[in-house]
Amino acid sequence: MANNDSQSTSSASTISTFISSSDRSCNSSSQDWPLNSDKDDTLIPSPTDVHRTFCNGKATWRTFLDRASKIPSGLWPADALDPYITLTDVPSMPEQLPRRDWLYGRPCWELPFDVAGRSCEDHNPHSDTARVHGRRVMFRLQTQDPIQCIICPDAASISLGVGSETTNSLAILVMCWSYILSVRLLEMQGRGVRFTMDRLWPDTSQRKIEQVIDLDLESASPSLTRWLCAILSPKIGWQANDQGRLPPWTTSLTTEVKLNIKAPTPAIEIRLPPSSSEATELLIELCRLFDLGAEATDASGLEPLPPYKASFLATLVIPFYKFTNLQPRLPPPHLTRPRRFGTFRSSHEQSIREYVNDMRYFMTISTHPPSIGSIIWSILWQPDVDCNLVSPWLASVLDTLELVIKQKRVEVLVKTFLCRRPRVAIWWVALFLLGDLAVLDWVRRYAEKLEENYASGSLSPPDPMVSAWTGSKQSFLDLDKDSLYTEPDDLVSRADLLRCRFDLKLQDSAGLNLSWRPFGYIHKKQVELDLWPQLETKYSRKYHSFTWYLNKRQSISDEGFRVCTGRNVQNVPDNLEIGISSIDCSEKDSQTIGVRPSKESTLRMMSFLVEDIVGSRDWANADIQGNREQLSWLRDWEGVDRIDDVTMDDVTMEFDEEPAKPPSWFLEEWIRDEYHWQTATPHDLGDVPLPDDRVRMQNKEGDNNKEASVPNSDNDHAELQDINLKRSHSGAFASDNMSSNSHPSDLPSRRPARPEQPSPPVFDDSTHAKDKSQIVAHSEALSEKDDDWLFDHTKIILRIGNDYFAASSQHRESQLKNLDHSSLDLTLIPRHH
Repeated sequence: MANNDSQSTSSASTISTFISSSDRSCNSSSQDWPLNSDKDDTLIPSPTDVHRTFCNGKATWRTFLDRASKIPSGLWPADALDPYITLTDVPSMPEQLPRRDWLYGRPCWELPFDVAGRSCEDHNPHSDTARVHGRRVMFRLQTQDPIQCIICPDAASISLGVGSETTNSLAILVMCWSYILSVRLLEMQGRGVRFTMDRLWPDTSQRKIEQVIDLDLESASPSLTRWLCAILSPKIGWQANDQGRLPPWTTSLTTEVKLNIKAPTPAIEIRLPPSSSEATELLIELCRLFDLGAEATDASGLEPLPPYKASFLATLVIPFYKFTNLQPRLPPPHLTRPRRFGTFRSSHEQSIREYVNDMRYFMTISTHPPSIGSIIWSILWQPDVDCNLVSPWLASVLDTLELVIKQKRVEVLVKTFLCRRPRVAIWWVALFLLGDLAVLDWVRRYAEKLEENYASGSLSPPDPMVSAWTGSKQSFLDLDKDSLYTEPDDLVSRADLLRCRFDLKLQDSAGLNLSWRPFGYIHKKQVELDLWPQLETKYSRKYHSFTWYLNKRQSISDEGFRVCTGRNVQNVPDNLEIGISSIDCSEKDSQTIGVRPSKESTLRMMSFLVEDIVGSRDWANADIQGNREQLSWLRDWEGVDRIDDVTMDDVTMEFDEEPAKPPSWFLEEWIRDEYHWQTATPHDLGDVPLPDDRVRMQNKEGDNNKEASVPNSDNDHAELQDINLKRSHSGAFASDNMSSNSHPSDLPSRRPARPEQPSPPVFDDSTHAKDKSQIVAHSEALSEKDDDWLFDHTKIILRIGNDYFAASSQHRESQLKNLDHSSLDLTLIPRHH
């Protein structure tokens, strides 16, 4: 019999009236908790569970807030801001990189051979384990334009309590680290750099100029002077020799800032810009010149944040800022020559050199912004909170921290996070160091609506790969099974069921993972027989390595920082124990709990429950007691809705009503498979396959005149790839709500919600979001090779309203009737086609 320690499912009953809000749909800002007296509605938690979760959450977060408030301003827990605490198993970016915009790779997982089954790719006959590759991951290597940093007096770092030495030097040091990271990547691509005509010119006079920021470099080397004249110029003063695209850390200062460099000579004799290693030594010279170290402190277990470390952390999140449309805001620089030296020590020099030596590990996580997104929101995750109790848990967080956020006490907020999860909180510190206070509003909005920005999705879905990289768990998927289920009559926890299904779908990128623990149980007899061996066996899915694909013929495997270097920061606290409230919360404390986080998390759980391991979506798979119509949170939910009026046995171009226009030559020839896909890549892209939205369709007879719209420049190529990456993560920060990775519960409700602000429609000239989608044509399944394995690929044409969309699916023809259309990446076919 299964050893089920906590087999209490949430029961529905009348929710007490102290829980209230105003909106009426999951896609609105919040929603009333249902005053439901039907005890068969097992998705809604009891008022007792809601109240208990809120009170325990308050007790938990109050403990961390109290600890944070006792830490003196300007000091931080020792080693909590060491960048190496986040590098547990992060792979190193390859030493030699291709000259293209994107680099691809896949995590490699280790499973028992009996579980891995047919997906096994690397099996040692002398071992009972096998290795399976996971989903493809995209890393951005190049961008078109540098991100501009604004110098302003209200930068978030000023409220961070990092000390005047750090805030006064942050802008200049970020420019230095930006150059070092950027040039290092260009060197890995085999590309050189050169100075441009844009530069600052040193002022050799002794005059004082009002409203100008002076930088005294009187005793600096000519190399340092020339370098700073280039990187501090409003127009970037260096570029790649090939004048190609720039690395993602490239920055420039706003033109409103007037810097005046005081130096004895203009250093015009310096012709070549420094390499990354030479620039590192120049950075050390600069820190030594202005004594940019950190004062020793007598406080036990506490330390200040040195300027070189703060600026390094801030530079690492520059790609994340660009990805999320945040604006770097840095305090005005003010460097003065010290009267005495001694704070910048040899240990600080060694730390800077270590950062550069290990730069390729930091590059990996920095060039994949969704990784940082999944990390930062795991700060609020609690492993033993069920997904239908997310709302009271997050409400307790906001209730505890609301005043801190309102007063913009950034230092107290991040110290609260550091007291809970240092491996996670260090990235929050980095985000605030780069200066945009909009991040502060993210916390409030996420606690209320599970998203960072209005109608933009979220980067919060967890990533087990990133969890393994950083050594910091993000979801129930990162935990082992609760029990073994050896008897046919056992009740299987839904959390264990979804863990087992996930282990058989490691290459699936069509869904957003769920952080919060699924609740309830399912009869084992209702579970697919394919999963029974997993349920009856004690095993763990383990991260093994990461495989980089330099091109189709060359791949590199990397086992990560800990294995490759033999170094690892240990004993980093991860305080995920939940506090137990000894005092009952008053009703007033719980008045503003909105339903949206709980409802969205529960619907995402349902989306996973109804889909079995072969991709068929059926209500019976969830094994939910009672009628679906009695479950109020499932009203208007289309997670298992299917086409009733078009069957797959006789799919034709005929409808009950006439289409808006007859199919064009494009549709007819595409249906007959008279086109093949050709990647439209620049000459330097090699032969790495690109996503389907970057293809040219050419007639097999060679007629190039019949061509779909194709980007015609490197800039177009990179931007479309960037859109594709954003769409692959919940549509976050992109305008396309029909994300290729969205579950039905993640898509906008078909009932129009009351908008908070005007927003453009998702589609042009149509109302597709309100219309039923119909498969009107499909091809035979093709077996395609992607890097190192085969998968099925079926081409589909959907009709939504009066428009047609091209799509592709990894379902075979026989499975199309169970295909979730909202999970497809749709490409609108132009009307003239």
